[in-house]
Amino acid sequence: MQWNKYRFIISAYVVAAMSMSGCATTTPALEAHSSHFGDAIAQNIAAQRIAPTAKDKANTFIPPNRARQKAAREAYENGTVAEPVSVTTTGDE
Repeated sequence: MQWNKYRFIISAYVVAAMSMSGCATTTPALEAHSSHFGDAIAQNIAAQRIAPTAKDKANTFIPPNRARQKAAREAYENGTVAEPVSVTTTGDE
């Protein structure tokens, strides 16, 4: 009776090990993708990190427009703020 118990336990371990090895892979998950995987994100980060030219970098001062600020504040207080327009990229409207 004792022998059957050990055979069952060993069999269970063998089955568990075999089923776990079926989930294993020999290559990392991202190696199957293109060599350009992630380039778009890297380009977006680079574009937002620095100004593209020295002229753009020097032109960072935006003077305040007091009349527009006052009009925006009054529109907000009166509840007459224009609703934003929905923008789609699929062409469905």
